[in-house]
Amino acid sequence: MTLPTDPVADVVAAGFITQCEADYTLAEITAIAHVLPGTSSPPTHVLSVVELLLKHLEPNPLIGLPPERDGYPRRIDLGARAGKLIVQRWHLPVRDGIQWYRACTSGSMAVPGKDPSKPTVVPLQELGDDPPWPHLVVELDTFWESSEFWGDRPGGSRWHRLLPLAPTDITSGWHAADFEKARNFFMSEVHLDLLSRSVLLGSFHLRLPNPIYRDLHQRVGSDWRSVTFDLELHPGQSLDELELTFWNQRSWGATSVLRTTLHPGLNVLRVPEGVEQVAHAVSCKKRGLLNQSESAGFIGAVNMTMNLVSEQRRVETPKGRYTVGVSGASEPIQVGTPRPAGALTRLAIDEGQQRTEKAWAQTAFRWFDKDSVAGTQAIRDIIQSASRSVDLIDPYFGRRDLLEFALATTKHGLPFRVLTSADFCTSGDDPDLKIERGDALARTLDSVRTQDPRLDIEVKVMPGQKSPVHDRFLIVDGTVWVLGASLNEFGSRGSLLMKLPASPVRSTSGSPAFSVSSSVFDAHWGTSDALSDWVKRRAASRTGSPRPSRPVTLQDRALSTKEVLGEALRRLREVWRA
Repeated sequence: MTLPTDPVADVVAAGFITQCEADYTLAEITAIAHVLPGTSSPPTHVLSVVELLLKHLEPNPLIGLPPERDGYPRRIDLGARAGKLIVQRWHLPVRDGIQWYRACTSGSMAVPGKDPSKPTVVPLQELGDDPPWPHLVVELDTFWESSEFWGDRPGGSRWHRLLPLAPTDITSGWHAADFEKARNFFMSEVHLDLLSRSVLLGSFHLRLPNPIYRDLHQRVGSDWRSVTFDLELHPGQSLDELELTFWNQRSWGATSVLRTTLHPGLNVLRVPEGVEQVAHAVSCKKRGLLNQSESAGFIGAVNMTMNLVSEQRRVETPKGRYTVGVSGASEPIQVGTPRPAGALTRLAIDEGQQRTEKAWAQTAFRWFDKDSVAGTQAIRDIIQSASRSVDLIDPYFGRRDLLEFALATTKHGLPFRVLTSADFCTSGDDPDLKIERGDALARTLDSVRTQDPRLDIEVKVMPGQKSPVHDRFLIVDGTVWVLGASLNEFGSRGSLLMKLPASPVRSTSGSPAFSVSSSVFDAHWGTSDALSDWVKRRAASRTGSPRPSRPVTLQDRALSTKEVLGEALRRLREVWRA
């Protein structure tokens, strides 16, 4: 079946390619792929970039050279676990480069190999346009975290992207060393950590540097009632008609929008109401939008304080020593002339307070002091909201907590996993059952399971004389709550209940990010003992040296005292005879 075509869109796309041929001289293409270890399966596409080069931009001189002469393709072997990464670069005429980019939407791409007549065909997943072809984006927020591939381009760039509609994963089964090795390779080849953002893997990017000017410098007049724009063209570039749109804004709205035609050199805009926060956009009749700036203000004055370190304080502690630089005096420094206080200053202070209050309101927390009833109910409410699972880490979790909280779930069969500590389970007896706390917890857990077999409660005991985790966490449907105190005392004294923000999938380094659910709970769950197994081993360790039972009556205490005194007198006689 042949899909219907849009004649108007075809004409626009043809005009776009014709204009690109007039503006640029060459298309430079970079493609990166991943090859699975020990298989003959085709490579997985990782990233491709097509950059159209202006005549004054030097093409990569290493393209066309063989690998042994530092050319391409380049590859790195990550090992038997992680496979290989390959980067290839080549040049095409402008029209061919754009057509290669658009052909990637068909489900595969052709990458040159050693034999030019036999390119490698790499299968691709479904891709989506951003924005619809052939429209381009001028960035306000930088898409790339640290750099724009292999260099910034004066005057900025326009972009088009083909993004995978489903995630591409090449890191399954990788270890930390594999991430580090791959990251170093990416940084050396394209100056980007491609593992830091999932949408980058499998994506295509078309980059068009500004074809007319290198920069548009702006500065405010000394009276703060004008802005000067200095237009710097590319070498040998004649000026097409450019229009500047200028916004002058307060923090809560614009006061004016001005338009003017840009000329080479200085362009002065009068702003009678005074300059505050400004933004601008530059557009071309032939090419559309070329550049846009974010709203920003000019700095009129800077106040700072300089602290001079005059001595070093050396501190000895049981864990070692440390040194602190101490300043005896502070020197205030002011650069520029501050503007007189006015309505705008008062408004700025108020808006700062509004932002603080908004950020504070988004942090879910509650404070309980001398109100264990309210604290207990707050935690029950969170547990009762669970629809998928509840995980709890509390080194002091005992039988009473099991009854108070683990039975608060509102769905039959909801998984409820608990990590308690060996330290707590062996430190004394339960006040109600008069047996060791671990035994009491196990007996109560068996009892509630017998009464309702639909309960899915698991308890494990973390090993060690001291609990390997000090803090308490409640994880409900993946959301992590930090408990400032253990459940058995929560709210009786000052206790904080706070919800943590969701953890990202990847850290800034590209490796899996820290997560309380996986990095703490799951890690200790895998190394801890099921409560029933722990209780059996604990009982076996007491065999042969029975633990004296705790006297519960006056007669029991008297008999116990008599036995202790008799044993002491017997040993005293043996020593005397010796």
